[in-house]
Amino acid sequence: MFNLLKSDIYRLVHGKMLWVAAIVLVALSVLAAGMMHWVSSPEFLRMTATSFEMTVNVSDGATGGAGVLGEGDAAAANASAEAAAAAGASGRGLSLDELDTLGAAEAAGSAESEEDSMRDDETASDSAFASSELWDLVADNPEALSDADFEGVSRDMRTLASPADMLGDMAVSGGALAMVVSLVTALFLAQDFSMRFARNLVMDRRGRVRYYGEKLVLVGFLAAFYLAVAALAGAASFAAAGFTYAAASPLGDLVLFLGLAWLLAFAYGCTTAVIVWATRSAGAGVAWALVVSSGIAGSLLGQVLLLLGRGVPWIGALEPWMLASCMQNVGNHASTLLATPAAAPLTMAPLAVQVLIVGGVAVALCAALTFGPLRKRDL
Repeated sequence: MFNLLKSDIYRLVHGKMLWVAAIVLVALSVLAAGMMHWVSSPEFLRMTATSFEMTVNVSDGATGGAGVLGEGDAAAANASAEAAAAAGASGRGLSLDELDTLGAAEAAGSAESEEDSMRDDETASDSAFASSELWDLVADNPEALSDADFEGVSRDMRTLASPADMLGDMAVSGGALAMVVSLVTALFLAQDFSMRFARNLVMDRRGRVRYYGEKLVLVGFLAAFYLAVAALAGAASFAAAGFTYAAASPLGDLVLFLGLAWLLAFAYGCTTAVIVWATRSAGAGVAWALVVSSGIAGSLLGQVLLLLGRGVPWIGALEPWMLASCMQNVGNHASTLLATPAAAPLTMAPLAVQVLIVGGVAVALCAALTFGPLRKRDL
């Protein structure tokens, strides 16, 4: 097995596949840092603040679906909505039939309510007038905020929580790491069949176990290599873009995050290997990497499970136990994996335990398929 592993590593290192995928990860890191650097720059913030569509965007129902109103129209729409709501609340119960039924005492009470509603309308009108004055002041004077204000906002935006959170958001939760590992796994393993490399090996029962076991170990090396590339490229790119961290990740938390991220990437790589060995097709492995390992299929399936869970609760409870959900949770809670509770029935256990269980079960299942039915297939 060790000789096979050395041979495969030699082929990878002296080929293009390993390095092209690494360049892609580095490019994604640089692109992410560059985009965040631009959107957090004082120039972009000022341009956004002075944009008419951004300063007069109305998010309540008074827009009637238009979404954007002029300054005077926005104030009038807000005042009209408040007046209509007040009138609807106070006008009910003043019809002739209701007055005859309720009697003079209740009519007097309704009259008092109507007076209270009129006072509320006046108060709402005064509030709407004051709000419209403030609205007009901001819209007509985009220079009210100084350069120091924009620089302060930019400085806050460029202060990230921790290095683990940066890497989790950039490479793990988005599925880039798992997709790259799966792509290289699919292309490299399929070469053994397209180039007839596997037929030159001794493929008795013991030889097959060594062959498939070495390939799974190789997938683990690929996951570790690309995780290191993503971590180093992300740290260098964000440092060059001027980003800092509010707190340094404790060594234990960082090691735990990297370990779980590696486990999930390794699990996705193992599923891709199973697809390639089952189909003997590089295309099937690449399609699996692009659709499943990227998290697209998992996200759609998770939404379906949550939707079905409204009627059958146990179906919705399956969603947190998907590989895609675990990958998303590890990226989103990179620095709090031990503090964030897992999904039921491990409510009292941390999220790290749940991810460890899901990743371990996925790898074990792939290994069982590999050394079971797939090992017996004709090469």
